[in-house]
Amino acid sequence: MTGLGLTRFRSAPKRRGERCGHGAKSAVTVQRYHFHCVGGGGDAAFDLSGRWVGRPRMLGSQADRVAWALMEGAPGTDWSGWWVDVHDARGRRVLVRAFADVCAGR
Repeated sequence: MTGLGLTRFRSAPKRRGERCGHGAKSAVTVQRYHFHCVGGGGDAAFDLSGRWVGRPRMLGSQADRVAWALMEGAPGTDWSGWWVDVHDARGRRVLVRAFADVCAGR
């Protein structure tokens, strides 16, 4: 039997806040985050399904990947007024990253 939040190998899909890695040296709490891309002119690309992220420190790099994927899909677009707006499963904003910062970091 597993404790609250722990799962057995080959169990059902993870739920928000559920711990995974049963038997591993250190279990990881997996959270679902939504990476919405919002432009200054009211344009937006909403992440309706979200993405599982194992550690909060990985949110910045995941936000960068989301921004790059959108920018690569529409080359020649002015992305200067866009940002990635990250929310947790409860709808709380946890990170905002400007596309300009993403471009500067590469």
